[in-house]
Amino acid sequence: MRLSVDFRFDAMLSSFMLTTETQRADYVFVGGVVYDGLGGEPVLADLAVASDKIVAIGPSLEREFPGALVVNVPGLCVAPGFIDIHTHSDMTILVNPAMESTIHQGVTTEVMGNCGISIGLVGEGDAFVHERRWVERAGVAADWGSLGSFLDRVSSLGIAANVASLAGHGTIRKSAMGLAQGRPSASELSAMKNILAGAMDDGAVGLSSGLEYIPGWYADVDEMCALAQVARDAGGFYASHIRNEGDTLCESVDECLAVGERTGIPVQLSHHKAEGAKNWGKVRLTLARIAQARESGLDVLGDLYPYTAYMTGLSTIVLPQWAAAGSPEEITARLTAPETRARVLAEIDDDPPHWESVIVVSARERRETQGLSILKIAQMEGRSPSETALNLLADEHGWIGAVYFAIDEADVEFVLRDPHIMIGSDGATASPAGILGEDRSHPRTYGTFPRVLSLYVRDKGVISLQEAIRRMTSLPASRLRLEDRGVLREGMKADITIFDAGKVHDDATFDEPHRFASGIEHVLVNGRFALRDGELQAHTRAGAVLRRA
Repeated sequence: MRLSVDFRFDAMLSSFMLTTETQRADYVFVGGVVYDGLGGEPVLADLAVASDKIVAIGPSLEREFPGALVVNVPGLCVAPGFIDIHTHSDMTILVNPAMESTIHQGVTTEVMGNCGISIGLVGEGDAFVHERRWVERAGVAADWGSLGSFLDRVSSLGIAANVASLAGHGTIRKSAMGLAQGRPSASELSAMKNILAGAMDDGAVGLSSGLEYIPGWYADVDEMCALAQVARDAGGFYASHIRNEGDTLCESVDECLAVGERTGIPVQLSHHKAEGAKNWGKVRLTLARIAQARESGLDVLGDLYPYTAYMTGLSTIVLPQWAAAGSPEEITARLTAPETRARVLAEIDDDPPHWESVIVVSARERRETQGLSILKIAQMEGRSPSETALNLLADEHGWIGAVYFAIDEADVEFVLRDPHIMIGSDGATASPAGILGEDRSHPRTYGTFPRVLSLYVRDKGVISLQEAIRRMTSLPASRLRLEDRGVLREGMKADITIFDAGKVHDDATFDEPHRFASGIEHVLVNGRFALRDGELQAHTRAGAVLRRA
């Protein structure tokens, strides 16, 4: 498999471009510490860029390219541009093509469409209400009709970073059978396979699932294998938000691995973690199971974001599956009708979350609750936490974004040490300004990659700097089968991130999530400055849509 590329440059061509064959370079970066992305020891060297490619790495390059613009980067780390293997930026990129939170992290390529959700495959029916409201609230009409048309729309805007897309199983299932439960009929499964095949033809890099969410919850291994076979035959991989990351974590990992073992498709376990104190430490068991599968011949990787809180819908945290089924109207009716409400409350109170650790981040009808825990809101309103949670969900028609501090720091470090774990933010590209700044966010949207470099490399020494860079560059590039990115080498695309290892830091917090990272000095995307001296180059949109060809 290879990836084709759609470019749109909306700024004038570089005035520094040389036209002679013997001395052609736009920029020479002088005095940097070069990390190749493969995990090797860094070297002190210069790096030259011409057009969208790296043309030389070595000493004294400014003498070899006398007409190039010299950018002095003494002592700074020069690395391949970071690749965020797990994002949901298809939800926001049409209103934020400048991709500020992405670029400020040093990320030059994102993979969208994770967790079974693909905005590019959204249809017209009522089953897509949640997905459509995510884009239509910003005045964007979800009228593309296919993943290919969606990617064309993204490309036409001009984007700051490169993007690739997975095809989401949940969205595909909705297209074929709405929110129906149970196994698909033969005709429904055939329709799902055809939709996926079309998405792969449109350039999707693989299949994603969100088995914890409806309708992914209704799928079994046979259904996922049938679809994975289609993705595998097209050269794609399978990324899964597994069915449960808490009490049945081990069983859910086994289910994911079974899809890979039965079909031969490369597997990626999304944001690997163990939720809830009683499950902490299970990652030692799951990583051992994954290693055993790898030793048996399965191509399997994972990804992680470096935080002890995850973000999802409040309904996923608190509601039993039966209560979260159906349309927003059906969910709201279930939460307000006395009989079903009483049943939901009883099930929640039988095994409640730690309410003080569940924080509302996105409530569009109840903005005053953003940033507050469910316990705090309950105390303010004089109700029980479970009643408060149901009232909020009813007020918001079934959707509230929430973070839950339910992950063990020791588990984060243990998973991060595994050499087969990539870095993925699980965020959606954002900006502090405009409509995207109205909701609170998880700080991972702004800080995932700098946090690994600062907290887990510099401060804690969990992994080395060159190993962290490998996990952010060549490892995800290999999963995507990108042959021209992820490594600093002559002839490779000039996706480059330059940062100060002593100053890089994630400045976004849960209280102030819309804060850009610091210490990322320069970012080049396809040979163009997207970030220069720490400042966003808003006029530069050199990103490309990367499609599986």
